[in-house]
Amino acid sequence: MLITERKFGIFFKFVNVYFAEEPGTPNIPDCDVVTYHTYKNWGNIKGFYRINCFTTSIDLSQDIDEIWNKIKRQHKRHIRQAEKNDIKVTVSNNYEEFNQIHKRFLKQKNYADPSGLYTLSSQFMQKHGILFIAENQGEILGGNFYFHNKNNAQLAVHAYKVGNTVEEKKRTSEANCSLHWEAMQYFKDLNIINFDLGDVSSDDLNIHHRMNGAEYFIRCFGGDVVPRYAYMKFNSRFSEILFHSWNFLQFFL
Repeated sequence: MLITERKFGIFFKFVNVYFAEEPGTPNIPDCDVVTYHTYKNWGNIKGFYRINCFTTSIDLSQDIDEIWNKIKRQHKRHIRQAEKNDIKVTVSNNYEEFNQIHKRFLKQKNYADPSGLYTLSSQFMQKHGILFIAENQGEILGGNFYFHNKNNAQLAVHAYKVGNTVEEKKRTSEANCSLHWEAMQYFKDLNIINFDLGDVSSDDLNIHHRMNGAEYFIRCFGGDVVPRYAYMKFNSRFSEILFHSWNFLQFFL
């Protein structure tokens, strides 16, 4: 289990509990909103909003060769080319530069977050997770930031420098594939079982619909589509109204 805290101005304190086994975990700090993130369906719980999505998960208890064999051919080619072209993936403390890359990435991809509600600060990332970066000749090409505990590793932030030329886009693809592959091996060595590559947009009745580029990229690593749940509880009616109003207003900022 992993507990994180974030504050927004004088109004909100958010607590997130990742990899929870059940709701109502003891020793939760005082807060306005608490959200439990789990791979288990606890059903409907009074006082909680339940949100469900789908994610792609790889079972790291498999033999590493079996994991490799399930990766699509083009991703394997990018991983090999990354090694050949001296793109190195390492665990890094360079959270500040990665945070700047992430902010530019959101802007270039039109993923607006004017309130900063869903953009993690470099200080927050350094305190609560682990960062992998891909570099080439001292230049950071991109990175993956993960939350993890003893059994799970969940991709929380993925960002990279958006290339303009064919060569730059090729180098980006090599770096991104290598980031995921090296992280898998790192967490496998820690005996972590569940490797969560991030959300996919498929619904439970149509998980093989035509995928967009980002989702296709994730699915090509050979993982299984599994449900993930978030149970959100507001500790006052005021905080609930303010939170929903804030989210609504973001679409007009």
